[in-house]
Amino acid sequence: MLIESESSPWQVAIPVGFATTVTMWSAGYLTRLPFVMAPPWLLFCVLIAILILAGRVAAGRCRHRWTAALLSGGVAGVVDLLVVGAWLQPEQTSGISTAMMAIGFVLVCIGLSACGAATAAAGTSHPQRGVESMTRTAFWATLMLIGIGGLVTSEEAGMAVPDWPASFGNNMFLLPLSKMTGGIYYEHAHRLFGSLVGLVTLSTALYCWRVAHNRTLSRLGLLASVQVVVQGVLGGYRVTGAESVTVVAGQVAASVESTFSLTLRVVHGVHGQIFLAVLALMATLASSAGPFSSGSEKPRRTHRRSWQRWSGVLVLLMLGQLLLGALTRHISRGWVMAHLGGGLVLLGVVMLVSSLLGSDTSSKTRSRLALGLVLATILQLSLGFMTLALTGNDVRVASSGISETLTATAHQTLGAVILSLAVALHCWCRRSGPPAPEGVALAADTKR
Repeated sequence: MLIESESSPWQVAIPVGFATTVTMWSAGYLTRLPFVMAPPWLLFCVLIAILILAGRVAAGRCRHRWTAALLSGGVAGVVDLLVVGAWLQPEQTSGISTAMMAIGFVLVCIGLSACGAATAAAGTSHPQRGVESMTRTAFWATLMLIGIGGLVTSEEAGMAVPDWPASFGNNMFLLPLSKMTGGIYYEHAHRLFGSLVGLVTLSTALYCWRVAHNRTLSRLGLLASVQVVVQGVLGGYRVTGAESVTVVAGQVAASVESTFSLTLRVVHGVHGQIFLAVLALMATLASSAGPFSSGSEKPRRTHRRSWQRWSGVLVLLMLGQLLLGALTRHISRGWVMAHLGGGLVLLGVVMLVSSLLGSDTSSKTRSRLALGLVLATILQLSLGFMTLALTGNDVRVASSGISETLTATAHQTLGAVILSLAVALHCWCRRSGPPAPEGVALAADTKR
């Protein structure tokens, strides 16, 4: 799939730098959740450890270990400026001071990455590893964002910041940390993480185009880039489309959502999970051990046809369940019986697909994906019943406790994971016929 035989420092630094940033943002978000509020020193130590480890990883993937590590630290530091504006832009600080602090922050990130490089020997890696890393980072960042969005919905904090793209009239990236409390934290962090996902997705698309030289990955990267922009616009108009918003002392005291805003709630939620599935498909195709790699075995054609058909049906059923779940969560509990019934039907189809793949010995990955789908679907049904029992028969209009919030959010996020697993399994089932004879395969590899 790739032309180059050895990764350059930039080809190592970009994937490692973005993976570092996503990890740092995830750690920062989780430790500052209102019901967690870990001590600042703990977050400080975690962030330092992440940067040092990232430098070590970058050094071990490139012959020029210092260059790769320093560049990866620089990439992480520059992207991190999107979120540290709340710290680097105090209300009374001049622009020059802010610029100096930003430069200092980036240099610290570079220095910590260098510390990591000092503990590792130089190594080498194939550029395909960078493509794998970028697609996986985009997937995990988006999965994290879906979880964050789930918390926003569960806490009914979607209207906590009533304007867009600004936040209470401020530049979104410079909203003071002191204002990020309660529902504002949930919603504003969702916006910030969304901007990171957008940047990661666009960078992944460009990286795949420049490095992978694979037409399918390039097209999927373009599709994902369009989707992430559309998703951001949908989220913004969902806020601005509200019928009325009352702000008292810098807090939203009351809001009334219009039919348009409620509809965008559903569309935004459904489209976000489809976007995650596209990234899951990219990560599957980019894998060095993926379904279309030259070294993997292929199923018999008779098996492949039935696998393709039923795994495709599974994906379509999950899309229907996704829509029913969004209607139940956002619009009316009147959809709940259809949603529960669909869940039971879906479990039956998952069991059927798993049984069809039960005799498959040509791919451990296919079998593991099928088993994972069975376990995840059973857990999802259990979470669905728990969510219904905890939240009652009415759509929530306010936070009703941490247990309800976490259960409902876990149910939504696991649904996104199940759809991604189904898409990955369908991709594995769409393999073409039996493997070529050894001599033909060798000739094909030589031409590559």
